[in-house]
Amino acid sequence: MARTGTTRAPLDVEVTVAEMPHSRRRLDLRIAPAVVDTVRRKHVQGVARRAKIKGFRPGKAPVDLVEKRYAETIEHDLLEDLVRSGYEAGVVSSGLDPVATPSFSEVRWSTDGALEFSAEVDVRPRIELARTKGFRIERTARAIGDADVERVIERLRHERAEWLDVDRAAAIGDRVAFDSVPLDDADAPLEAERIANHVVELGSGTLVPDFEAGLVGRRAGEEATIDVTFPEDHPNPALRNRVRRFRITVHAVRERALPPLDDDFAKSVGDFADVAALGARIRANLEQELAEQTEREIHEALIDEIIAANPIEVPEALVERYLTGMMADQSGPLGQVPEARRADLGEILRPGAERALKRYYIQQRLAEIEGLEASDADVETAIAERAGAEGMEPAEVRRRLERAGGLEDLRHHLTMERVFAWLREHSQITEA
Repeated sequence: MARTGTTRAPLDVEVTVAEMPHSRRRLDLRIAPAVVDTVRRKHVQGVARRAKIKGFRPGKAPVDLVEKRYAETIEHDLLEDLVRSGYEAGVVSSGLDPVATPSFSEVRWSTDGALEFSAEVDVRPRIELARTKGFRIERTARAIGDADVERVIERLRHERAEWLDVDRAAAIGDRVAFDSVPLDDADAPLEAERIANHVVELGSGTLVPDFEAGLVGRRAGEEATIDVTFPEDHPNPALRNRVRRFRITVHAVRERALPPLDDDFAKSVGDFADVAALGARIRANLEQELAEQTEREIHEALIDEIIAANPIEVPEALVERYLTGMMADQSGPLGQVPEARRADLGEILRPGAERALKRYYIQQRLAEIEGLEASDADVETAIAERAGAEGMEPAEVRRRLERAGGLEDLRHHLTMERVFAWLREHSQITEA
C-alpha cells in the first residue's frame, strides 16, 4: 500500500492516509492531548449543568465530584465526539471524498493522553483518462423489409381479433373458459380454493404445463379430473415439486377470428385511408426505431471501448448501494425483490452494476476535462423546446421539473448527449 505523508488538520488532528484496493482508504488518526482536554472539559461542563447531585443546586456541584459520579457517561460521550469530529477533520485535511459510512477500529488512549484510532472508508474514485480518442466502431448495416411490416400488421390484427365459440376440442391458440377446484386425498373438492370461469389462452404459458395439457382436447361442457405436477421454480414454495389433483369443468372453447386485411381495418387502427397508408406509417416507424437502436448500440460500443482503455476500480460501497436501489425500487424493471432472493440476484446483477458506475464516472470525468457539461443556458433552451413541443409555457415546464426533481436529470442528459457527440467526432464509425 502506498502511503501519503502525514498532514496536520485543524485542532491538531494528525492524519496518515493509506491507499487500499477498490478506492478504499485507511486513515490513522491522532488527536493531541490538548484537544482531548478541551473537549473533555466541554463534556464535563455539560454534564455538570444537568447533573442532580444531592446537596448541590444544578450546575453548582464540584467538577471533580461530577467527573467521579458520571465518569462512565463522560467517557462514552467524549470518545464518541472525538472519534466523529476527529474523523471529519481528518477527511477534510486529507482532501478525501467519502461515499460511504466509515468503519472504526483500534480506538485507544496513548500514554500522553492523546486519542488514536483508525478508520476505513470508500472514497469517490479518482479518474485519470489515458485514452479518449481514436476508437473504431462498426455499425451493423440493417434495413426494414416487407416481412417486418407484415409482422406488425399481423400483430395489430391479432390484437383486434374476435373470439368466437366453437364446437370442437380445444387446441393450442384457443381460449378456454373453465372452472377448477383442487381435490384432497379422498378426492373431495376443496371449495375454498375453487376458481370459477377462468379464461386462458392455450400456449400462452400462463398455466402450469400439466394443467394446460389437461385442457387441450377438451370440449365445452366436458368435465375431467387431472393430475398436475408443479415445477420446482413455482412462485408458491408450498407447491414446488408437488402433485395435486384438480376437477375441471370446461364452459367454452373459443377460436381467434382475425379481421380481414382491408381498408376498413386500416381505418380502425388510426387515421389511415387504406392498407397502403398503414403499411407506409409502420415502415417509417420501424425505420426510426431501427435508427435509434443503432445509435444506442454505437454509444454502448463506445462506452465499452473507453472503459476498456481506462480501467478504474469502483468502490464496493457504491456497487452495493446501486444494487440495493435496483432491487428495492418497486417501479423499476425488477420490481421489489424479496429479501431472500437479493443475495443471489445481486451476484448476477453485479457486473452490470459495476459497468454502469464505471460508465457514469468516466463520462463525468470526460465532460469535465473537455468542458462538455451542460450550462444553465443549455438547460433553459431544452426547457423552451420541450414547452414548445407540449404547447406549454417554459415557466410551467420548469416548475414541473423542479417538483419532480428532474432539473438535474435534464442537465445530466444534455451533458451525456454532448459527451457522445464528442466521442463520435473523435472516433471512426464504419459499416460492418
